[in-house]
Amino acid sequence: MLQIHVDGATGGSNHSSNHQSGYQGSYCGIAAVARTDEGYFLGWLSRRLSQMTNNEAEYRAALLGLHLARTLQARQVVIISDSEVMVRQMTGHSRVNSPRLKLLHQQAVRQAAHFKIVRFRHVPREENALADALAAEALNGRLVAMPSQPAASNWWQQLIKI
Repeated sequence: MLQIHVDGATGGSNHSSNHQSGYQGSYCGIAAVARTDEGYFLGWLSRRLSQMTNNEAEYRAALLGLHLARTLQARQVVIISDSEVMVRQMTGHSRVNSPRLKLLHQQAVRQAAHFKIVRFRHVPREENALADALAAEALNGRLVAMPSQPAASNWWQQLIKI
């Protein structure tokens, strides 16, 4: 099963690079890292988005991770996140009360339907260090993509319409 580590970084998050850069809070960063069960890296993506709440950024990161899994043609995927809120909501253990989160939750459920199996797993932040670091870098404008994403692709525009 493909493992996708995801994370979102906002100006209010406790990301060390925020404090070092004098970050002003106009953006957030999201990242997704794909690994095999054996630990081999298959791909990673990060994006810088306009300011939003931390929970919204975590959902955007999950959507980015689901996109990465589709790009890699995975049929079974586990989304691994240090966001207990997002994971509990995606697994049905907590209700989604925020109208903005409900839209993102519905979008994630629709994207998850493209896979044979999708699981969501919560981990401590220390076990999500690479996604955390890439999200913090994206927050500061340093983006990564592997496999590379064509600039003309409109997939990302579909994710940010909400």
